[in-house]
Amino acid sequence: MKHLGFWLVLLVPGLLHAQRATLAQQKFISGGTIRLHLEAGGYSITPSDSENIVVTCRAHTEEQLKRIKVEIKPRAASADVYVSETPHNNFQATIEVPRHSNLWARLSAGELDVEDVEGDKNLEVRAGRLQIDIPHPEQYGHRDASVTTGSIESSAFAVSKGGLFRSFEQQGSGTYRLHAHVITGEIDLRKD
Repeated sequence: MKHLGFWLVLLVPGLLHAQRATLAQQKFISGGTIRLHLEAGGYSITPSDSENIVVTCRAHTEEQLKRIKVEIKPRAASADVYVSETPHNNFQATIEVPRHSNLWARLSAGELDVEDVEGDKNLEVRAGRLQIDIPHPEQYGHRDASVTTGSIESSAFAVSKGGLFRSFEQQGSGTYRLHAHVITGEIDLRKD
């Protein structure tokens, strides 16, 4: 037991220093449109039963966190979320949105992982990876995805393509619209 205390004294400061977080929050209506303007990093968009937009940023140092700027600008039926001045390495953010939200996102570089948010999606990444959970493909009407250089893997819509200038466009019976584009990188439209 005496040795356990010794290891906790050594480990806990290291764990606390490993990653620091900051948070921004804004009340928002379910069913509205959220426009995400994102600088380089790794982002997870997660659905919530709350009627808030919550942005949690994580970086390795307090100094990096202080430089990050997060602005949430709500309007009547939409909101703009800006994340800028992000560190050049190991920056991650989680953005919680109301479960029923239309999403529009532009990411300069990195990874954008969109969990099961119900609504229209218009998502683009210049360089990196775009992953979108689509557990109910039948909810989508018009859907299209394209990469200039890279690959499209879509278990949701039975598509697999790789190389230069790859794309697909389909029309389904649902009401939601999906647009996904990556200039250089990968698109993964996951059913499960």
